[in-house]
Amino acid sequence: MAAASDRKVLEEIGEDFLCCTICLEQFKSPKILPCLHTFCEQCLVTLVEKTGSLNCPECRQKYQLPVGGVPGIKGNFFMANLIEIFKQRLESRQGAELKCEGCQENTATHRCIECKQYICVSCAKVHRNLSLTRTHKLMTIEEFETVQSTSPVTLRAVEYCSVHNQNELKFYCETCQVPVCSDCTIVKHRIPEHLHRDLKDAADEYLTELKAAVDKLKVKEQEAEKNKTLAKQIHSDLTEQCSREERKVRMKAEEIIEKIKREEQRLIDELKNNYKMKIKHAAVEIDEMELKHGNIKSTCSYIEMLMHHGNAAQLLSTKGDAGNRMQQLIISESEPKIQHDEVVFTSGCDFKEHGILGILRSDICKSKCTVDNIPKQLVKGDSADLLVTTRDSMGNQVVPKQPVKAKVRKPDASWEDIDVMDNKDGTHRVTVFGQVDGQYEVTMTVGDQPMTGCPVIIPVIKGLVKTIGSEGSDEGQYNVPQSVAINKNGDIVTADTDNNRLQITTRDGTFKKILKFPQFKMPFTPYDIAVCSDNAYYSLDNENKQVVVSDEDGHIITNFGQNELTDPYGIAISPLDSNVYVTDYNDDCVRIYTKHGKYLRSFGSNCEGQGKFDGPSGVVIGSTGMVFVADRCNNRIQVFSAHDQYLYSFDCKSTAGESVSPTE
Repeated sequence: MAAASDRKVLEEIGEDFLCCTICLEQFKSPKILPCLHTFCEQCLVTLVEKTGSLNCPECRQKYQLPVGGVPGIKGNFFMANLIEIFKQRLESRQGAELKCEGCQENTATHRCIECKQYICVSCAKVHRNLSLTRTHKLMTIEEFETVQSTSPVTLRAVEYCSVHNQNELKFYCETCQVPVCSDCTIVKHRIPEHLHRDLKDAADEYLTELKAAVDKLKVKEQEAEKNKTLAKQIHSDLTEQCSREERKVRMKAEEIIEKIKREEQRLIDELKNNYKMKIKHAAVEIDEMELKHGNIKSTCSYIEMLMHHGNAAQLLSTKGDAGNRMQQLIISESEPKIQHDEVVFTSGCDFKEHGILGILRSDICKSKCTVDNIPKQLVKGDSADLLVTTRDSMGNQVVPKQPVKAKVRKPDASWEDIDVMDNKDGTHRVTVFGQVDGQYEVTMTVGDQPMTGCPVIIPVIKGLVKTIGSEGSDEGQYNVPQSVAINKNGDIVTADTDNNRLQITTRDGTFKKILKFPQFKMPFTPYDIAVCSDNAYYSLDNENKQVVVSDEDGHIITNFGQNELTDPYGIAISPLDSNVYVTDYNDDCVRIYTKHGKYLRSFGSNCEGQGKFDGPSGVVIGSTGMVFVADRCNNRIQVFSAHDQYLYSFDCKSTAGESVSPTE
């Protein structure tokens, strides 16, 4: 019975389009989300009960549940109508005899366009006589199929107002963006507060807007497809590069005797670990590109289907959501965020410098590289060691393929190259000498490209700027001041050790106040002082083996450490997480607490090896979380990462070249 055009429409509106992607069955009570994805009402209810929130399973957008929960979500009447049409056409195509949907007995001979039902001759007569259905449009089945094949748009049923059930929707309220009937225009949608338009005129205008938006979406779809292909290519290149460099490592390893096999495996593991995150990142980007492409494609498909088969009311009922969704997709970023960093194997003959087989070198990201140990100022005649750490696009510390270079612009505007010490682990030491007073500008480059944050400005001063205080116990006097810190007001907070107090002065030395803490068993003996971001003072009380936390007026907030500390010497606060680091001189370790005093962990033990201590005293933490510990009896400074991993160390020597013991 079905005509050729019927089959074409059946193919156009495939069953997949009418199936819920959660239950994989045909929609039941379809609900449409603002992202234009449709699901069964019960499927959404189950999803919300399981996850506790409403996240679209298709595009992962998160939405606030409306009042009333899932039943309050807007119903997709357009999709429900398509399902009904699909069922009818499927029955017609299969040649099934149509029964009257009124009496359920006789063979159907007519079709009511408004009721969307097949009825028999008797029911058709009743239909024409009832006041409620007298105005409905009736057609014989033959007429219906003919019109359906030639002009299906004319068969769209009249939509009635959900408030005034007998009234046809004839107007569109621009203010509320909903179709309304004539009664609505004088009740809830009165002028002048509300602006009305003819429903068909508004639909025609919106149809033009939709066509333009769909054209843009199709362009965006092509971009997404292209970028998805690019992401796959990068993924393939990274995999191939990893394999190629692995082969180099293995070829080199075959030339070395059996005793260095352990070194071979170390390099392969390091290489694979390095590429693992890059390949994983590329795979994630492929997923993101496929998701974006799928969202754009499904939105285009839905809007085109809506334009082709939806009536005016159905078109306009999703105007706000459809417009927002299409605009969101049009302006969305579709270019994959993948950095194509190479990590290559470089063979070496100097086993001490390069390792037995060699080292891995990588492309670096200048914006992720860091420069630490930058002094606020330098005294004339002194030097400062800047620490340059090279990193890839994912922030991993890597050995660069290109050399790191440095040069300095002196106060007389002359330039001078600086030797860079490559530690062969992604860190480099740049030593700046303050030969004359004035401003020094240090620029570091990788592959002749300046690193982000350069030039580094280092003021060099002539020498001693000012002396504050004198020996004694009065206000403004000190007795063995062991440590100072600057609070948030710019004042100097001094650990006045043998006066058993903290003393606060302005930067020019004007006395402000003294803080004493007499309530402890032993006299309060501050060895070191640190100021937290909230301006709280963390005093290291050596005599009572504790950390005393107070506000700037001397009110104690808390004290901690008595159960762990044996000889606390130095204290510092991490700028990353506000954790408190305390050196324990007798136990040769650094203990770490939360800012509220909860003990977390410690690192270090007694020895001369890397990461070991013999009398750790002072401790300082850089802006990136690197920890510098004065290893007093080993005559060196040891440097650790923010995760307590040993990085490197350097010896402390006098100008005569003799070893000296660092304290702070």
